[in-house]
Parts: sequence; C-alpha cells; structure tokens
Amino acid sequence: MRVIQREFEAAVGGALIHTVGKAAQNRYLKKSALKAKSAWLPSCSYEMFYLEREAKPIDGKVLDTKDQPAMIFFHGISQRSEDFSALIVSLRIPPHFRILVPEQKGHGKDIERIDSGKYTQPTHKSMLETTCEFLDVVQVGSNTSAFGISLGGGVLYYVAYVRPDIIKRSVLISPAIVPCVDKSLVRGILDGTNNFFCFESREDVKVLFRELSTGRDDTSRKKRDPVPKFFLEAIYRQSKKLAPKGHYKAMLLNLLGSVGLDERQTLSHEPENDSFNANNADPFAAVTDIDPVAKRLVIWPEKDRIINYEQGMDFFEVSLNSDGKFTSKSRTTEFESIPDCGHLFNAEGKIIIDIIRPRVREYLLCYR
Repeated sequence: MRVIQREFEAAVGGALIHTVGKAAQNRYLKKSALKAKSAWLPSCSYEMFYLEREAKPIDGKVLDTKDQPAMIFFHGISQRSEDFSALIVSLRIPPHFRILVPEQKGHGKDIERIDSGKYTQPTHKSMLETTCEFLDVVQVGSNTSAFGISLGGGVLYYVAYVRPDIIKRSVLISPAIVPCVDKSLVRGILDGTNNFFCFESREDVKVLFRELSTGRDDTSRKKRDPVPKFFLEAIYRQSKKLAPKGHYKAMLLNLLGSVGLDERQTLSHEPENDSFNANNADPFAAVTDIDPVAKRLVIWPEKDRIINYEQGMDFFEVSLNSDGKFTSKSRTTEFESIPDCGHLFNAEGKIIIDIIRPRVREYLLCYR
C-alpha cells in the first residue's frame, strides 16, 4: 500500500510541478522580459550563464553605461537564475533599470558540463572571482543595487566588499557569510548526520523542509511540514534527475572545505593572499564585518536553522536596544529580524520572499 501511495503522491506532485509550477515560471519569465544569455570570462576561462533585462531609454535618451541604473540578483544554493523571475516581476522595477541575474558555478546550466569533463566544483573564491569578472565583462556601471539570499547573500556580501566601485547598495537575506552558517548544520554535514539538500532518502527531504521552516524539532508551529507530502515525494524523485548522484554532496563539502571550516565552526587555515583582494587578505577568514562602510539592509529570520540568526548578529556586531530596535556597529547597516520565521518559511507556512518583498522594494527603489 505504501508503494501505491508513493506513486500517487509522485504523480500528483510531479504533475503540479511540471504543469502549474512550470507554467507559472514561464509566465513570470515572459512578463519579466528577462532573456537568457552567456558571457565568456577570459581571466577565469569560464562561460557564465545569466538572465538580463535590458534597460529602456528615458525620454528617448540612452544613458552611458557608467550611469545606467542596474539591479543584480544573487540566488541561493541549488537554485537557478530563473527562480527569481516571480520576485523581479512583483518588485515592479522601473523599465529604465537594467536587471542581471548571474547563475553561480555549480548551479543551473553549469551542471550540464559535468559529463563533458569541463566542470569544476565551485569554491567561495571561484564564485567571487567569476562574479567580479562578470561585472566587468558585461559592463555594469557604478549606479548598481543588488539583492542576495542565502548563498547568494554571501556571494553579494563579498562582491560588494571587493567591488565598492560597482555595488552601491545591497539587501542581504540570511546571507551565507562563512562564520554565519549554523554550527550544528556544519557539524551534521561533516559527520554525515545531516544531508541538508543532498537527498539520499525520502526522510532527508522531509527533514530539510522542516529545517527550512522553524526547525525539525519545533512542535509549536501549526503545520509540522510546510509543504504537502505529495510535493515531498515529487521533489525527492526530481532530485535524482537534476544532477548526477553525489554532485550536491561534493559541492557542499567543497564549499565548506575551501574556506577551512571544521566541525567546531573555526577556520582551519591561515589567510592566503588573493589577487582579487586589494588588502592582500582572505575575506573569507574574517569573523566580523570587514565592510562597515557598505550601505545595506540585512534581514534575518529569528529561527533560521541554516544561516544562524545569533551568529549573524555577532558577525555584524548588532545589539538590541531597550526600545526593541537593532543597532549595528556599522552606521550604514540596517539590521532587521523576522520573528517566528525560518530560512524559507515562517511558522504559518508563508514563504519568506512574500514576507520581505515590500521592505526590499522600499530599500532598493524608494530612495532614488
């Protein structure tokens, strides 16, 4: 009977994902006017895939590249660039803005290179280097704002530090900055007790979605599982087709190992000299904010079990005043939290993108 039930769940969930879900994404892609492109990065010897919405002239006048307002979106781990299409449409970004959504190494179309032998696992350094070169190759100007969530938030944090000439304002949602990755998550990944999004069993899928809510052990929320069972079965089966077996596990371990994270959440290597860092220091070795002059809004769910809220407060040296407001050591950093919310869902099952959208639009657009 359980086999029959799983087949039914897979059929229902798969049908919804491939019909309703895919149709919705295609509709948003069309409405967003984002077009798939690629750029060759000669210094990194890498072809980077991305989506772009070209800017429209203002009163018939085409702005110079350096003055062209632009907005860049950085996706999370295991995501693809097109996953941002719905958010971009909902933000109602004016047509004179150029929009770019780069696809990070190890994600999306890059996975297709695995069988060709042209694929290498990403590291924090390689994602930073390719993204910085990408900005130059596609000629992004200095009038640029950016949004990043999870892994994308971490990439954006380091890119903004290295290229302050381009990134002038940013929004970071649970940014996966090295010292902010949840200590227990790192420990579980390294000792094999937490497979995270590397689904080796159906239980892994169920546990991950509970962790993406307010935690697997939180029994106070109304819905223990934030998504229906038939979606879990469909997601488990679909994951087997998206990438070769062991790909995501290898990528995850490589990302952790490349910055020297061990099970105690410490950096086990000495800082290296990197050509992309003007100060000749390894930014990934920093345990507190290295970019206190950056203009940014940081939003953190208080029950995030993936990128830890308390570790994030420590990194940005944030304190809570008696009046309930956050104060950061950096005067240009605005820090806000989301009560009773996890990395992707709040306790009521609402997705985080829907929660943060009004504030993101206000910060990125309304100041102009």
